Parts: sequence; C-alpha cells; structure tokens
Amino acid sequence: MSLLDSYMDRDVVKHFVSLIADSSGSPFNIGVTGGDLWETINNYELTGLLPRNVKLFSENDYNLQLTDQHFIDRIIAFAKTEKAIVTIKEAYLNIHGSESTLQEVKEKGADIRVVDDILGAMVVASKKRRNKVVYPITGYEDEALITAAGLAKTKTVGFRNFFVLNGHKSLAGIINSLAKTKTNTAGFIIPLKVGINTGITPFSDIPLLYNKGIVFSGYEPAEIMQSIWMIVSQQTDNKPAVVYQRTKEVSDEVINRSRWMLEEVFEHGPLESERLGNIPAGLLVIKEKYSAFDLKE
Repeated sequence: MSLLDSYMDRDVVKHFVSLIADSSGSPFNIGVTGGDLWETINNYELTGLLPRNVKLFSENDYNLQLTDQHFIDRIIAFAKTEKAIVTIKEAYLNIHGSESTLQEVKEKGADIRVVDDILGAMVVASKKRRNKVVYPITGYEDEALITAAGLAKTKTVGFRNFFVLNGHKSLAGIINSLAKTKTNTAGFIIPLKVGINTGITPFSDIPLLYNKGIVFSGYEPAEIMQSIWMIVSQQTDNKPAVVYQRTKEVSDEVINRSRWMLEEVFEHGPLESERLGNIPAGLLVIKEKYSAFDLKE
C-alpha cells in the first residue's frame, strides 16, 4: 500500500489529477522549489499520478543546490582552526565535502555541536566567549529571515565571538532568472513560507514579461496537486499570475514586517551558475553594518 492510499485527502488529490488531465494536451514543464515540497512529492509519489505532458523539475536540475562541497569544505576548514566551535543543524553532518563529512571531522576531535537554529548557536557563543563560534546558514528568504532576526539580536547583545557562514540565496532572484532563460517553462511552484516573507512584488514582472505563473503552495499532497493544476489552468486560459494557493496565513502586516527585516540585514548580489551563467540578484549578501558577524572567505 502506498502512502497516498492512507492519506485522508487522497480523493482531493485524484480530483485535481483529473482536472489537470482534462485541461490540455500541451506540454507543461513546471518548476518546483524547496526541499519541503519535494519531500512530499517524492514520499507520496505524486509525479507518477501526472499525465505524461506535465513534468516537474527542481532547482537542483540546474545545479542550484543550497549546499555544495565547497560550502562544507569551508565549515571543515574553520572547524580545524584553534579555539573554533562549529554550531550546526544535524542535517549538515553527513553532507560530503571534497574529502570528508562534518561527522567524520567531529569524530576526529573537532568541536562541532548540533543546534536547532541560530538562537541555539548564540547560546553556545554566550557561554564560550573565548572561542570563535560559527553558525553555517543556507536557505532562501524564509531561512534568511530567521538569520536576519538572529544577527539583529547579536548586534544588540554585542557578541564579538559569533559569526555566520552565509550561504543564503534569493529564490526571487533565481526564479526571475529561470523565467527569463527557460522559455519552455509554464510556471513555478514556490513554498508558501517564502511567499509570506517576500510577498508578490519580487515576482510580479514574471507573468507580464515571460508569460509564466507563480503559485505559493502549501505542503500537503492535495495542496501541491492543486498548485500544479493552478499553473496548468493559468497557461490553458493564457492568464498567468502570481497567486497564493493558501491565503488564510497571508497578511500584509506580516509580509511588510518580514521584508523590512530582510532588507535591514541583507542586500542582493550576483550568483554565478554553471548552467545559467550570472544570476544578477541570486545571492542574499550580508550588509556592511552586520559584516562583523560575516565569516567571509
């Protein structure tokens, strides 16, 4: 029995599958970003339910992974320096660098501590004032918001031994570049938590300039399948737009506050991609006023 068979809204999923199949026989290539969405798609085997003309692709298909060997190697290099403490999410431990994993380096004596978030890393820094403490960070605007709040707090407290290794990317910048260069793409499905932090504005030119839709999607199988149908329906009706699949969690107040915090700490910078070339606003770069906490190359 598949996981979908035990899913309480499996009939809703099948309903949207039927709508997608009836919409059009044209090919639809749809970009899906974010690990949470892909985890659900894979766990529930949703791609197997789609008609052959509907294909999903991820940012990893264009070598835009959030974490790569170079990033892990930088963490390992810091971990080997004198009086260094690496605070890290557990998920990083077994990602391979060019020669080893962080778990292997930890087992050889490096001081690497698992924490839940940047606040946990700051607690370690507050107790170990004679050590240099680093917290590696990757993610899109949703994770960057947490980092921004943490760095604002760090600046207020006045830590001198706490640093972040910044690997944040701008999903808005990446999607704008993909929309421009990938002419055969029907649209993009983006995690709801990114849309709540950015709002519609950074994506608003995409339907106008490139005739592609954007859907900020929830994470349940039924929500993802509805989001796919929304992209297909937009293209079938030739009415691409930037919309929220789930609207009850969206408020202008939350979006404005989140965007203010992101703009307080980060600015956009160029991202070099082997597949896509230069993405002008693909990176989220820590601003000069917070550069004392930025562990650069």
